[in-house]
Amino acid sequence: MNRTSFMAVISLAIGHLVTDLQAGALPIVLPHLKELFSLSYAQMAAIVLTQNVTSSVIQPVFGYVTDKRSLPTLLPYCAALAGAGFAAIGWVTSYALLLLTVIIIGVSSASYHPQASKTVNFLSDENSKAQNMGLFSLGGNAGMAAGSMMMTFLIGLTGGLHNTMYFVIPGILVFGYMMHYMSEYKRVNIEHSLKRAAAKAQGVATKLSYFGLTLLLFFIFMRSTIHTGISTYLPSFFMKFRDADPVFASLLVTVFLLGGVAGTYIGAVLSDKLGARAIILGSMVLSIPPIWALDKVYTEFAIVAAVALAGFFIIGSNATTIVLAQTMLPNNVGMAAGLTIGFSVGLGGLGVTILGVAADNFGLPFVMQLLTWLSIGATLMTVKIPIPESLRKKF
Repeated sequence: MNRTSFMAVISLAIGHLVTDLQAGALPIVLPHLKELFSLSYAQMAAIVLTQNVTSSVIQPVFGYVTDKRSLPTLLPYCAALAGAGFAAIGWVTSYALLLLTVIIIGVSSASYHPQASKTVNFLSDENSKAQNMGLFSLGGNAGMAAGSMMMTFLIGLTGGLHNTMYFVIPGILVFGYMMHYMSEYKRVNIEHSLKRAAAKAQGVATKLSYFGLTLLLFFIFMRSTIHTGISTYLPSFFMKFRDADPVFASLLVTVFLLGGVAGTYIGAVLSDKLGARAIILGSMVLSIPPIWALDKVYTEFAIVAAVALAGFFIIGSNATTIVLAQTMLPNNVGMAAGLTIGFSVGLGGLGVTILGVAADNFGLPFVMQLLTWLSIGATLMTVKIPIPESLRKKF
């Protein structure tokens, strides 16, 4: 892999970072929006669901479109619009306008991920796909963590929620940076289209296990429900039931997301050596103790440690599952990205909505305990996911 292609991967990862800033910032502003508009937990969850449906569930549609016709020229615009959209959240005057703004942000995000992910795949050779996808995923998780930190800082300044306007700045900056590598994006997409056309003309077909793909997508749905559920309800849980300082409670989301940043890349690198099964199963098994500890520990050190470890292990298989899906769907790499990064993750928003209803009826402590059982269920499911030969243990 040459330096130009690698730097193009880095630019797409940075674009991913900027696009996902809003995903990390949203949990920080939710408690303040709840107060401002007198929202119930179910209404809070509806915001998360709206974001996930528009930014994630509809991604396969964009994946299908980009498999038919690659659209790399849209990537810089998508990243910039996502930042501009979140800038408006602090200025809306009603719950309806808030949902509309979230939809605009979500569609920008949904159109970015499939095309960017497939471009990373095309830029990579066979020995660097997992690692480069790890870099791309790292960008997204870093964006969520950075968005959380950025919003935590801005919310404490004069202006409060109005300071979301500063999210427009990284969008503008990344637009110019990504345009610099546009020729490389176009080149690899054209090359892939020519290879695909040649394979189709020769009648080359790839057998697909739909059962295996369905299991993989359902696993990602469960993993996303756990991950989004923790990042959504963690601040409210510690503020309401532990009398935690709001700043400390908000910082826990940042710690959780930073743990995910580290887990994403380390899991991707280890996947090339240990194989996909070990990463998917191992990360879920190791996530169970820290998730269980979230409502059992009381000292600040123990809380931070549990939150960081939970974030690290829950999302540690992220890049591995993307590459696994793309291997299962070699002729529809954009669709694979849309299904894994988008659809299944977005359905996690539905899971979070159900958790929100449970919180309204049974309380947040019950939901925190329920997350442990969900992680156990996800762990059991990983045993049955089929792993292609190319992604099995390498030694």
